[in-house]
Amino acid sequence: MSVNHDFDRKYLRSIEGLCKITCLLCAFIGFLCIACSSVRLSNFRGCFYMIVAVIGFVTTLALFVSRYLRLGQGWQLNSTRCSLGVHATLALSHFIASGLVLSLDIGSYTAAAFFGLTIFSINALEAFGSYRRSRQRDVSTQTV
Repeated sequence: MSVNHDFDRKYLRSIEGLCKITCLLCAFIGFLCIACSSVRLSNFRGCFYMIVAVIGFVTTLALFVSRYLRLGQGWQLNSTRCSLGVHATLALSHFIASGLVLSLDIGSYTAAAFFGLTIFSINALEAFGSYRRSRQRDVSTQTV
């Protein structure tokens, strides 16, 4: 079995690739908004948002790099359902974290909540797209 080691340059200009790049930028900017705020970093809401942002950044970066480098093509894994689970989890966690930091009336926390809700929207749309693709695959192969 040979492995293709070239890059998927079309992925960078596709909707999915641009969404991943946008999520990476928003997670980084949201993290900086919380880190540079006037509130201490020991605040629970800020810490929770920063943890979610870092986990989301690392997960999105791993998905982006694996798709860009075509790493998982030879594996016996349903990547659509895996992507559905990852994006749904990220969307839910960013929604909760953004709601928590939005409850404080601080400018930098409000900006971080905006970036978190942007990530939530993108991940929710990608989860819906993965769900739709998995249902279409199940219908075409007549599996449940």
